Amino acid sequence: MSTIGNLIEGFARMRERARGRRLLLEMDARILKDIGISRDIAAAEAAKPWWRC
Repeated sequence: MSTIGNLIEGFARMRERARGRRLLLEMDARILKDIGISRDIAAAEAAKPWWRC
């Protein structure tokens, strides 16, 4: 794959990661408990910048 293709894929992954973090904030306590994440951990994950893993 080309360098530009790799960049596009990388940005797509970062965008999806940021979307997942926003979704964590919308989950209620029951769902977070089901997936084994506390509200504090969800908030810390959601606070990460979009470019961080």
